Parts: sequence; structure tokens; C-alpha cells
Amino acid sequence: MHTLLRSILSILAGKSFSILIKLIFTPILVRVISQEQYGLYASILAAFSLITLLSKGGLFDACRKTVAEATSDSAEIQKVISLSLVFSLLYGAIGTALVSVLLFSGILPQIYRPYVLVLLVSIIFTNVFSVIRGVFFGIQRELWGEFLGVSRQLVYVITGLILAYVGHGLSGVFAGYTLSFIIITFISSALIMREFSFQLPTSDDFRTQGKHIATYGGYQLIGGMSAAFLYKADILLVELFQGASSTALYNSAIVPAEMIWFIPSVIQLSFLQHTANLWSEGEIEKINETVKTGIKYGTLSLALFGVGLFGLAEPLLSVYFGQEYVGAATTLQVLILGTFFFGLSRVTMPVFQAIGWIRATEFATLIALIINIALNVVLIPRYGIFGAGIGTMISYTSIFVGNIVIWNRSSIDIVPIEWFAKLIAAQAIFAAIFLGTVFVCDSSPIVSLLIFPPFGLLVFLGTNVFAGYIRLSDLKAVFMDLVE
Repeated sequence: MHTLLRSILSILAGKSFSILIKLIFTPILVRVISQEQYGLYASILAAFSLITLLSKGGLFDACRKTVAEATSDSAEIQKVISLSLVFSLLYGAIGTALVSVLLFSGILPQIYRPYVLVLLVSIIFTNVFSVIRGVFFGIQRELWGEFLGVSRQLVYVITGLILAYVGHGLSGVFAGYTLSFIIITFISSALIMREFSFQLPTSDDFRTQGKHIATYGGYQLIGGMSAAFLYKADILLVELFQGASSTALYNSAIVPAEMIWFIPSVIQLSFLQHTANLWSEGEIEKINETVKTGIKYGTLSLALFGVGLFGLAEPLLSVYFGQEYVGAATTLQVLILGTFFFGLSRVTMPVFQAIGWIRATEFATLIALIINIALNVVLIPRYGIFGAGIGTMISYTSIFVGNIVIWNRSSIDIVPIEWFAKLIAAQAIFAAIFLGTVFVCDSSPIVSLLIFPPFGLLVFLGTNVFAGYIRLSDLKAVFMDLVE
């Protein structure tokens, strides 16, 4: 648990910095470019993120899981790294070739071509960078992996905004994106090669370990693509049915909604390699204990940020994005309901994937994607971005239902229903007090954002300390671990 806590804290630090960078970047970006350009930016980046995810072939997860299973054998780790890098270059070359065909065949609309051309260069570098981060995660040096990820994001934000401000517009933003991967990939490669050398894998390596990496990565790719389409399909469909301005509005709701699950995403990134290591050693009880702890803190974090954002949706959009984005407030509130359930699923999914239920988790995600697309196609033309929010909320919730089914069939103990019900009841009390206060008081957006977040934190802490879900001894243990 000590090692797991260190991993979680390392990833938490990285995710916190990442969110802070996004919080600073987005309001500047929407003021440097127009609302229509921001909608175009959101749709292009959504589509390109799907392309890069496909080209990675699930190697990030496959690499960190396989490395974690061989932590005591440096020669085996070196073999995994070499195989993963070869796969990343091969997949990247195929992805680059496919996008080039789309780019130069005239299939892509003319408006997208200059931006995709700039992004095209980054595909191979994103693949190599993904593998290197996976290695750091697998050897449980997540702090280095997160440091490199945050550094990459900083390079992107700084160069992208500067280039956009001096007159290069969206091309400048996307150029910053590509440059960030090129620069940080070279740096991270130098860091990992100080400890592990690269050796061209043999044919036997490909038949044994290589087959395992490619197969596990392939299953992860199916689930990853389904999840990515789940995140991005609604944005692309809003663009198709409603246009760039509506896409900008909807993206302004998506951005804060997805931030409420950053603690579950931290847990998700920590659990796969740790569970894989425990599973290989037969430590089932430790896995059960870990899952219950993850569910508790996942629920607490989702309640804190979800309830706070639900109550302050309108003032947040007004101050953060601008008054013209306030129309997305109701959509944001609908999305928060779905992200709560999906956030809980992110805690358990890596555990099932580490113990052999990867096909089941990916199938559940694929079913949710089908539900999402079907509902969005029906609801967006009639109800606009609110319909997109409803469709996405229902599809997110369906993943939670699917994970409960898998959990019930797996060898991992499901958390006691009574224990979970009491945990939810405590969060409901917090929500009632906070939302009741926010909705009764009539204040300006800036005043609301200054007063209610600290008030909500006090109510949240008071409620959960009294209920016994937050203990001062736990906070002290976390603090001592940070100091060490």
C-alpha cells in the first residue's frame, strides 16, 4: 500500500499540474481565437486524438502491465522496451501513411487540410513517447512519467499560444502541439536509455513476448478506441448536425465535466500495474482491499467536484469561457451525472483488465459507444447540445452497469452494498446542504466562485469526517508520505 500510495500521489501531482495548465490555457485560447475557430479546434483535435490513439495500438497499457510483471528481471524489461519501441515505430508509420492518403486524396474537406498536415508529423513521436511513459509507469516511477507528460503539455501551451497570438492562428496552435511531442520525445528517450539499452528483438522475442504485448495492446486498443469515440463522438456529431458554434458551446461543457473524474483517472493509472504485480503473486486479499479503498476515495472526489460544479455551472462558464458560453450550463449539469458513474467505473476497470477480464471491459465500453452514437444521432438534431448531453450521460452510466456485471462474475470481492449505500447517503447530505445554499443565494458569478467553493469544501469535510469516511489519521499518513 505504501508503494501504491506513492504512485497515486505522483500521478495526482502530475494530473493536478495538467489540469492547472488547461485551466490557464483554455480561457486564453478562446480569447485569442474566435468562437467558430474554437469549435473547429475542438473537432479537429477530437478527430486527430482518435487517429493517434489508433496508431498507438494500446502500447502504453501493454508496456506498463508487462514491465510491471517483470520488475525483478531487468533483462526481461529491456526486451519489453525494445519490442514496444519497434511496435510503436511500425504502428506510427502505418498511421502516418493512412492519414497521408486521406490528406492528399481529397477525402478530407479543404478547411481541415492545413491543420492536419501540421499534426501529421507528430504521430510517430506520440507513439514513442507513449511507450517511454509506459516504461516509467511499469517500473513504478510514475513521477517521472507524469513530469514528462506535464513538460510536454507546457511546451505545447506556451509555443501554441505564442504562435497563435503573433498571427498564425490555429496552425500555430497545432504546430505547438507537434513541436511539444518532438522535443519531449527526444528528452525522454535519452532518460530511459541511461538505464535500459535498446537491442533489436529476435524472431523468438516476437513470437513469445512480442505476441503477448501486441495481443494485450490490441484488446486495449478496442476498449481505448471505444472510450475515445465515447468522449469524442458527441463532439463530432454536434459539429455535423449543429455547426462550429454549437460545437464550441458543447466543448465548453465537456471540458469542466471531464475534470471531475481526475482523481478516478489517477487511481486508474495507478491500479493496472500494481494489480498486475499483486495478481502475479497471488495476493487476492490485497487486491480486494485496494479496490474498496479506491471506490471510497473515488466516490468522495466525484461527490466533492461534481456537486460543486453542478451548483456553480453557470457562474463558472460565465467567468471562465465568457458570457456567450453560459447557454451550455444545463448541458454541463447533465454531463456531470454521467461522469459520476463513469468515474466510478474508471476505478474498477484497470483491476479487471489486470486479472484477465480485459475482453469483457472492452465489450462493455463498445456497447456504451453504440448506445452513445445511437442516442446522439436521434437527440442532437432535435434538442441540440442538450440532447448530446443526455445521450452521453446515459452511455456513461451504461459502462458503470457493465462493470457491476463483470465485478459480480470475477474473483474480486464486490464492496458491501450497505457500506456503499451509507457512503452515498453522506454525499447526498453534503449535496443537499451545498446546493440548497447556492440556489437560494443570489450573487454575481465572480462572488459565487470566490465564496461557495471554500464553503462547499468545509461542508464536505465536516460531513465526511463526522460520518467517518475521512479520518484525520489518514490525512496525516498522506502528509508524512509526502514529506519522506
